[in-house]
Amino acid sequence: MTLNPEPPLHRPLLVVGLDGATWDLIGPWADSLELPLFGRLRKRGAWGPLRSVTPNLTPPGWTTAFTGVNPGKHGIFDFFTLDPGTEAQRIVTSRDRKSPALWEILAHLGISSGVFNVPSTYPADPVPGFFVSGMGTPGFHGDWAAPESVRSLIRRRGGAFRFGVDHRHLEVRDYGGFLDALYELTDTQEEIVLRLIKEHGPRVLVFVYDDLDRVLHFFWRFLDETHPRHQEAPDRIARAILEYHRRIEEGILRLRHAMGPDTDLCILSDHGFGPLHTDVYLNRILADRGYLHPIPAASELIRKPLWKRAVKPLVPSRARSWFRRRVKASPLGNPLGFIDFDRTRAFYASVSGRSVYINLKGRQPRGIVEPGREYEELRAELKEFLLGLRDPETGVPVVRAVHFREEAYSGPHVEKAPDLLLQEDGRFAYRVDWAGRPFAPASQYGVEKSGSHRPDGILLLDGPSFRSCRLEGARLEDVTPTLLAALGLPGGTGMDGRALSMALVRPPVGSTADYSGLRGGNGGGGLGSSEEAELAERLKGLGYM
Repeated sequence: MTLNPEPPLHRPLLVVGLDGATWDLIGPWADSLELPLFGRLRKRGAWGPLRSVTPNLTPPGWTTAFTGVNPGKHGIFDFFTLDPGTEAQRIVTSRDRKSPALWEILAHLGISSGVFNVPSTYPADPVPGFFVSGMGTPGFHGDWAAPESVRSLIRRRGGAFRFGVDHRHLEVRDYGGFLDALYELTDTQEEIVLRLIKEHGPRVLVFVYDDLDRVLHFFWRFLDETHPRHQEAPDRIARAILEYHRRIEEGILRLRHAMGPDTDLCILSDHGFGPLHTDVYLNRILADRGYLHPIPAASELIRKPLWKRAVKPLVPSRARSWFRRRVKASPLGNPLGFIDFDRTRAFYASVSGRSVYINLKGRQPRGIVEPGREYEELRAELKEFLLGLRDPETGVPVVRAVHFREEAYSGPHVEKAPDLLLQEDGRFAYRVDWAGRPFAPASQYGVEKSGSHRPDGILLLDGPSFRSCRLEGARLEDVTPTLLAALGLPGGTGMDGRALSMALVRPPVGSTADYSGLRGGNGGGGLGSSEEAELAERLKGLGYM
């Protein structure tokens, strides 16, 4: 591939990801100077809402932001996939990504970068600079960081560094302990990345505060006095969301200072956030309507959480991982193991993916729905049924929209997507597991879960390459084309996004370049059995399995 771009600016660029950040919170706090940095940046930079993907989820969200293409092109739809011929979930890795990311494009053009804690980037990509993978990393083995000197540096930190904050404090309602662990991890991550900036001098740094998402999930009801389960709490708990935003502001200032004078800054989130009220057990609802049939042993799952929550805190996480790797699992150990596929026409497949699959003959091992007319009629019937679901107490629709996969995505990998995708009303969270009733107060670890994702995140651009303006209509697909334009580089010919010209001091380069070949040799593939078991334990802890 031959490129003849205009001479790049090579001005340093800092990209900060805030998982789940929303203007609904940051805007008022910026106006009142509770968040003074955001207040200043909004006055002098370009800012506005950033529309997420469907579903509003971390893996497809961040992957879309850093490839400039929709999930139908990059191939990442969820934390999991149902591979053809299986009835079990397989955890998705960066090997499943079919489109090159921003840092791969920069590497091809000879520009060094540092990538730290970006979700769904394990195994790490080789770049001129440094790379530390983020959420979705099974542990300290495999290609989780590069070069080797980075792995050595982090190992010397001992237990202070983790791939996500320890959630076990939440299991015993120790909110203070959770916040202590959160701040310790944030301090450690920043300390490491600041040292790596000094040692490697990247021209572009991408750093994600992904644990903001966990704070928003579990502390929303303490902040929101209108939440039906609002609870008065000690000041530290009640102000936890605001104070962690303040801590992030401090970190952004340190990172920008370390990158040097005249550093351009991009702050973005993969989705927004809002209140969560109710869990909806969709497979129970599908069963009650006759679309799904459980195996007789499924009733065990209704009783299991009661004793499991009591025993789990007593068993060290390493012991649980060892047991999962070495002991043959019960069919009920598979999140979908309670389903009698010989009699099931449709099932809800993923907590995170908001995805309904048809049990299609020829695709699923025990498929019973014929391709063609029967498949299409069932999809249409399910769409109508799901759109008609109502909360029995309030009468509020449970599902805001239902999309066929070809309506939500475009590209060569659409057929790997779920058959139907649900856009939730954010007050409802959809559950995969079997339950005795269709609706229950939202919870995780046996404690209240009170915040959930929304479609609109945030985008803020500040620095010499950007002008002051209010952004409207920005999408995650626009992030990488805009950053390439700010660097004086051409966008990709196959990218779905556009450079946000209204925010740029210098117009985008007129030409485009074909970057698609940069990902040509990277085939899909799962984790090893021990990696899969360890990462499954992490994702179960986060509530995604």
